[in-house]
Amino acid sequence: MKKLLFRTAILSVLLSVIMTSNIDAQEFKIRGRLHMDSFFGLSDAEEFSNGFNNRRARLGAGGTINEKWDGRIEVDFADEGISANDFRLRGKFDHGGRIWIGQFKVPQGLNQLTSSNEITFIERSSISNVIAPARRMGVAYELGLGDAGLKTMLFGRALGERGIFQTDEEGYHNNMPLGIALRGYYGAPVGEGVFHVGASVVYEDFNDNNGLRLRDRPEARDSRGGAVRLIDVSLPNAENTTKFGLELLFISGAFSIEGEYMQMGVSNVDMDDASFSGYHVQTSYVLTGESRSYSGGAVGGIRPANESGAWEIAARYSVMDLNDDIYLGGKQSTITFALNHYVTNRLRFMANVIYVDIDRGDYDKSPLLGVLRAQYNF
Repeated sequence: MKKLLFRTAILSVLLSVIMTSNIDAQEFKIRGRLHMDSFFGLSDAEEFSNGFNNRRARLGAGGTINEKWDGRIEVDFADEGISANDFRLRGKFDHGGRIWIGQFKVPQGLNQLTSSNEITFIERSSISNVIAPARRMGVAYELGLGDAGLKTMLFGRALGERGIFQTDEEGYHNNMPLGIALRGYYGAPVGEGVFHVGASVVYEDFNDNNGLRLRDRPEARDSRGGAVRLIDVSLPNAENTTKFGLELLFISGAFSIEGEYMQMGVSNVDMDDASFSGYHVQTSYVLTGESRSYSGGAVGGIRPANESGAWEIAARYSVMDLNDDIYLGGKQSTITFALNHYVTNRLRFMANVIYVDIDRGDYDKSPLLGVLRAQYNF
């Protein structure tokens, strides 16, 4: 509790300094988001806890520093504890490329790279949680080439993570990961929409063995912040991982369809190597006619065309398989139906119904889950 109060006080002081400084208010702004969820186990869900969950409560600031540089800091005060999100600088080169320095998302996965303010469903698909590496500290280079683009990143740990200290004949050493990522895409305009294809590869070395654990929730979090994980596998002698991702997206007016496939290979010391994979396919239709936005290889949100807001229906099928030979973490398949109401550009209400099928020897249930969300960002 003392740590929470201390960090909150530090952030409050930092934001106060920013707000009272001589920085132009149009160049540097306070930013934040609040995502409040309500969870209900509808069937076969005895291990889940019904109730409310503060999924995200972020506060930060960002904006331009000069004509070539901008920056952002953002902290999340969600139920699971305080965590650092984007802490980065970004600079422009004269030839059009950009450099990123600090903590930000590793370039892998269309769904992962879509902002949580803009994702179609309340939670991202399992492959985005299990395989895509999310935010890490590092340096990246990004280049736009008309309708195409690429981004590469050299990265290490995430802010707040600590290395594993091991003893060997040479004494103690810090066992921190180091990785490299590359993502490329092509987004061709097609009529009133776009056709996007992308691919990514990420290699990460754990430096002299590091235990790796892969697990995920059933694309929903209960009132405890998501304590229930129905697929789970541990690889205590993991040496490195190689991850591949493929992306497809088609937007045409109010209709959109998106698909992703990811595969992870794990090299182990003195044990069999492993390979895990998964995919998702999702589609949405905006009943009020608005179109999902797209720019620079990333999907944006829906902007209501009038004061009555926008309505969207969507469906997703998702699979994450953590079974491979001696590794029996389980296979999770989910079907999700969604109804979203966009009141304004910054206020949205969401409803998801999720059917979960688990292929694991010791589990014979098929939970049916319901989640509601009230979401605001500024």
